[in-house]
Amino acid sequence: MGSLRSLFKGGLLMLVSMFALTAMPSSAEPLPEQKTEVSSEYKVELQRNRDYACTQCHKDTKDGMHGAHSKAINPNNQLPVTCTNCHGKITPEHRNGVADAMRFNEDVFPVDKQNQVCMTCHQPEKLRTALWAHDVHILKTSCASCHQLHPAKDPVQGLDQKGQIKLCVDCHSKQQQQYQKEKETP
Repeated sequence: MGSLRSLFKGGLLMLVSMFALTAMPSSAEPLPEQKTEVSSEYKVELQRNRDYACTQCHKDTKDGMHGAHSKAINPNNQLPVTCTNCHGKITPEHRNGVADAMRFNEDVFPVDKQNQVCMTCHQPEKLRTALWAHDVHILKTSCASCHQLHPAKDPVQGLDQKGQIKLCVDCHSKQQQQYQKEKETP
C-alpha cells in the first residue's frame, strides 16, 4: 500500500510539473529538447486540380490549356498558371450567366482591365522589345485582339516582319471599312 501511495504521489507531482511547464509565459526560454524551428522536410502540396470546377462546364478546356499558357509558371507565385489566374475567382451566380469571370476580347470588360490581367505576368519592357506595336495598342486594343489565348500555337507568335505588317494592314482595313459604314449610316 505504501508503494502504491508513493507511486500516486509521484504521478501527481509529475502532472503538476507538466502543468507548470505549459503555463510558463511565452518569454521563458525553451527547454533544450524543444524544437523551435519548423522542419523543412515536410512540404504541403495541393492535392486537387485547381481548374477542376472550370473544366466541369467548359468541356472544350477539359484537357487543360494549350500552347504557351499550359506550361507557364506564374512569376508572382512560382506556381503553374490556372484558369483563375487570368479569369479570376467566380461566384456561384456564374452558372446563371453573371459576368464575374474575366472575358477577353469582349465588351463585357474594358480593354484596360483585360490588359491589366495580361500585364501581371507579361512585362511591358519585354513586349516593347518584341514588337513596337505593343506600346501603340496597349490602351486601345485588348491583347486578345491579336493573340489567341488557348490555342496549341498562337498564330501571331513567330510572325516575320512581312506577316506582322499583313496583320496590321488586315486589322486596320477592317476598322476603316467599319468607320466608312458608320459614317454613311444616318
